[in-house]
Amino acid sequence: MKQSKRIDPLLKRAQDHEDEVARDLADRQRSLDTHLSRLDELRRYADEYANAQMAATSPAQLMNRRAFLDRLDSAVAQQRQTVDSNRERVEAERARLLLASRDKKVLEQLAASYRAQENVVAERRDQREMDDLGARRVRQQQGADRDNGGQA
Repeated sequence: MKQSKRIDPLLKRAQDHEDEVARDLADRQRSLDTHLSRLDELRRYADEYANAQMAATSPAQLMNRRAFLDRLDSAVAQQRQTVDSNRERVEAERARLLLASRDKKVLEQLAASYRAQENVVAERRDQREMDDLGARRVRQQQGADRDNGGQA
């Protein structure tokens, strides 16, 4: 079996692996986008609530409002951490995809090199066969000329 054919299953596995990593990256990116959207919504809501004008209220209502704003700030901080964590995962997946792509490219180059070598060998073999065929025809022609020349 030719070397280029033996590398085909490795190329298929490398392509499958690259596709899988690309899907994982897309999933991580969608997750990051979702968390970023949630963070934006939380920030907008916290800003709107903090800037809302309240009529004269009792101290208990002010304490409740302050406690709610603190919970909103805590939720924003927690969501920011989630976003940061998801960004790190996206970057890790991006690095994995880069490595998988590089591995596949190396195998593709190796296969191309094998094919080029096989083509050179095939061309040399074909040229040798053509040379042999030409030499055989010349010998046959010379033999036929001797046979015809001797009878004349």
